[in-house]
Amino acid sequence: MKESDQRHATLTIADSEEKAFMALLHLMYTGKLTPTTESTLLVDMLMAADKFEVVSCMKLCSQGLIDLPMTLESAVRCLDLPCTIPLAAAIKEAAKTFFAETYKEFLSTKFQDELMRVPLAGIRAILSRNHLGIVSEGAVYEFMLRWACSQYSNSEERHKILSSRLLPLVPRVLGSMRSPPFHCAGRRFYLTARCMATEQLQIFGLSVNMLEDKGAVRGTVGYKIGVKTRPSL
Repeated sequence: MKESDQRHATLTIADSEEKAFMALLHLMYTGKLTPTTESTLLVDMLMAADKFEVVSCMKLCSQGLIDLPMTLESAVRCLDLPCTIPLAAAIKEAAKTFFAETYKEFLSTKFQDELMRVPLAGIRAILSRNHLGIVSEGAVYEFMLRWACSQYSNSEERHKILSSRLLPLVPRVLGSMRSPPFHCAGRRFYLTARCMATEQLQIFGLSVNMLEDKGAVRGTVGYKIGVKTRPSL
């Protein structure tokens, strides 16, 4: 570093780095890590140690992050750790486990606001490590769409993330699935998709149904059907 050639070195740090930097100095002069139960402080110390190449601190902080319970903030930051940090892969795995276990009920309304701030890797961990029931597939798709709209303003990028990174995590429907209700001609309708498998055939059916029986109604329905023929889409 350029400071190594200076007789009186001056290091410039941001206000947000002060607490972590003081803990880093404490370790360098005492050989002991400041006791803490804050996973976010450990992440700050780990980043400071990486910045100033204090390898011993990096190893201690990395192990601490694996052992300590994570928070939403620390887990999000751990997903973006550079691969040069010791135990980076294990820390990222611990962060993904945190997301999968904390948000098992990710469709619950109490989690919606905070989940909109979770990056793609965290959302994929939640979807891939939890069993998604057939009944909830429509709700899972709606959740994916809300998340993608909040994260990606560009429609092409949003479509690419949805089609290639998220939708493949939803299992194929075997049974029936209902859409959210929609209004038309003063009535409330929903779509029902059914898939039946026999030894010779797989049969798919799509029907339009009224939520309340208010008598017959005439109209024309336009629809498009997309078919997934192989896992690679």
